[in-house]
Amino acid sequence: MSIRRAKQLIYGTLFLLIALAVCGGAYLLFIHPFASAPVAVCTPGTCAPTGTAPLIAGPVLTFVTSPGHYTFLAQATNQNAGYGAQVLDYEIDLDDASGTVLRSIPGESFIYPSQSKYLAALNQTVAQPFDHAALVFTGVSWLSSSTIGAIPAVAAGQFALQNIQASTSPVGISVGGQLINTGVASYGQVVVMVIFDDGAGNPIGVSQTELEGVAAGTTNDFSVLYPAEPNINPGHDQILVYALR
Repeated sequence: MSIRRAKQLIYGTLFLLIALAVCGGAYLLFIHPFASAPVAVCTPGTCAPTGTAPLIAGPVLTFVTSPGHYTFLAQATNQNAGYGAQVLDYEIDLDDASGTVLRSIPGESFIYPSQSKYLAALNQTVAQPFDHAALVFTGVSWLSSSTIGAIPAVAAGQFALQNIQASTSPVGISVGGQLINTGVASYGQVVVMVIFDDGAGNPIGVSQTELEGVAAGTTNDFSVLYPAEPNINPGHDQILVYALR
């Protein structure tokens, strides 16, 4: 073989190797990430991993807190045992009789796997008459159950309530007490919600307060206020605790 022919083979081989390297790099940068990304199934208001069922929006209760001011109580249910949401974006739509949205009240919360929880929008100023309210989910940041964990609640033994006292005055109703974090985990966000009823189990009001930085083993004072409502029976209120690390 001549020296010239050998050089041609060497140069050709080098050129082929360079071309393969360039093509391989392009594949890794531009094609492979999308080809190997998890498949997602998008439903209205959510984009969840394959097989994840959509959240269920329950009916919205409306309470008049003062002339032109309303408080709303909605319920969200997560059907999925394998996924929860660290961030749950939603809105409460105020609709006319035909279903046209007149106003949307945005909110943000969280939800655990297999959890059904309440969401509240407190003392909202509403100038325009509306027919009904509806809960709509606008975004969900899903996390696996192994990452977000199980539901921390009073019933699960994570929290305890003590020294609960309710009082009424001409201007409002107050429910206060102490929340004890009896577990070993600390929580960055804890919502204490009080649902007021008429003594017969019918909700007629709701209020809540948020505690930040509830460390393990600590006792935390809380107080929840609601405008005066003659039909509320303070001894029959329901206290709920929602917490996120």
